[in-house]
Amino acid sequence: MISTQYLLFYIMLLLMLGAVIAFSLFVIKPLQTRWAIITARRIVAKGKIQNNWQFRNVSRMLATARNDLDAAKLWLELDKMK
Repeated sequence: MISTQYLLFYIMLLLMLGAVIAFSLFVIKPLQTRWAIITARRIVAKGKIQNNWQFRNVSRMLATARNDLDAAKLWLELDKMK
């Protein structure tokens, strides 16, 4: 039988895991999307791809951004540059 201490430890562990997941979804992902938008604006303004890895990374982030019209518009412009 599981003791009360182990049960409390597992509950706290699950709560911390939930907090980490929520932090990554609601803080880290929007920050990555903002970075991708800023970088995509620079790439579009220059009109050429200087770093292929960065271009692919930014394009992927913009493609997976949700409910962001600016990201969708920039993704289309980057897709035309390919």
